Amino acid sequence: MNRGRNRGFTLLELMIVVIILGVLAAIAVPSFLKPFHYSKTSEVQALLRDIGAKEEVFKSEFGQYLNVSGTMDFSNRRPATAPRNDFGWVDWIPVAGNPIDDAWKRLGFRPQSAVRFGYVVVAGLPGQTVSGVPAGLANTNDHWWAAVGYGNLNASGATGLADTTQYYLSNSQNIMGVVNEGN
Repeated sequence: MNRGRNRGFTLLELMIVVIILGVLAAIAVPSFLKPFHYSKTSEVQALLRDIGAKEEVFKSEFGQYLNVSGTMDFSNRRPATAPRNDFGWVDWIPVAGNPIDDAWKRLGFRPQSAVRFGYVVVAGLPGQTVSGVPAGLANTNDHWWAAVGYGNLNASGATGLADTTQYYLSNSQNIMGVVNEGN
């Protein structure tokens, strides 16, 4: 009777394999998720820069920037239904006779396709402040503009100000800022 050695893996060997796979997954998953995050935020970054370019053109023609939204109030965003509570896109459809939509037309800004973020743009003269503009975005010593894009990046179902990611850009800072990134 020849008793050979049992073939198979011991519990210790299986645990080591599971640990190695866990470490590899922890390293690889963020690399796979980065393109998804970039695809969600590339719209807001490109459109905020486009808004800034339109504001500069407007100032070169009229001597001041255009205050599109009136205040930095979240309810003044366009399109008004963005951000959505899922990963869906929203068509930018201006409402005729609406002062905010008319100002967007006057600025010459309208995205070519559906958007994921809602946008607000305010502007002021030297020394003028506008309600809701975060500190540092408005250079009150000169003509200024500030823009923000509100988006729901995690499809949490919440669409309130505190539950959204906000990207900021202004002529006084000219650096893209972000608040609540990932919401």
